[in-house]
Amino acid sequence: MTTFSLGTKKRVGDRSWTSTIARHLAAASLAAGLAVAGPSPAAMAAIDTPHLVVSDATGTLAEPELDRLAGQAQALLERILAFWSADSGTERFGKIALIFDAPRRDAYSSVFYWENDNGRRRRVVRVFGFEARPQMLAHKLASAAFPQKDKLIRNAMGILTEMHLGNPLTFPLCGLDADDWVRAFINTGLTIPLAELGPEQESWGMRMAAGGRVSVFDRAKQHIAYAEAGSFGAYLYHTFGIDKMKRLHHLSQTKDRPMREAFGADLAAIEAAWLAAVSAEGKTRMAQSSMAARLMEAGPATACTEAQRSAADKP
Repeated sequence: MTTFSLGTKKRVGDRSWTSTIARHLAAASLAAGLAVAGPSPAAMAAIDTPHLVVSDATGTLAEPELDRLAGQAQALLERILAFWSADSGTERFGKIALIFDAPRRDAYSSVFYWENDNGRRRRVVRVFGFEARPQMLAHKLASAAFPQKDKLIRNAMGILTEMHLGNPLTFPLCGLDADDWVRAFINTGLTIPLAELGPEQESWGMRMAAGGRVSVFDRAKQHIAYAEAGSFGAYLYHTFGIDKMKRLHHLSQTKDRPMREAFGADLAAIEAAWLAAVSAEGKTRMAQSSMAARLMEAGPATACTEAQRSAADKP
């Protein structure tokens, strides 16, 4: 496992997060960028890194341990910025508030949201569970570095980042490739047209709940939507390159999915080519796609957990 190091911080441990598989198995129910109520980071002891203000909402972490986690998170963020050849947005938005919190219903995950800090909007990434290797942290740090109102583009970039730099057990991958899941959805007629995945939570199988939280009302739709976003993001990256993906992100700040301006083709044409490319890999990944289909048929609420368990059992 990779050990993170950081030369710009005063004190960083040399251990990496322990990959405790059992603590990862309930992560599928927490996959999304959510607004989460909780203690304000200003009320907690915090450690500053060049781009993060890191705090512990549980009150259980000793300073050396929080310092170690802060160093690892800063190192991960620097790798994300290097991958995208981008800056952190610190000058425009201030540092990202990174809050370590207890797992929710024993599930390990991370979320990104905005909060009001004395009249100024602040980017917050909240990590639910830190004893094991955090899930979705690369995804959500990327979302914080590239604020994006279009949930499809945000998740395409975030899940792509998780694929390259994060935890392969994280939702919606769960130990498989995003393409394996999408191929299963193609074969079973469950795909969702990308045009139907809008900025609102409902099209992703989720809805706003009390206190600014988001609840999942359709596990199957949620998994399908997130897997499609990840697979589509990987296709854009390999087909058009990272610079054109960054151009899409930039243009979409003022325009609605400017695919033709970024890639030279409209969404429908790119989507058709992406699905054809995923289908073409069917023979070489038949076992993985079949397993994904069986798990979804057995129960969308447990599909990610069972895929993670199967990955953990492999030598």
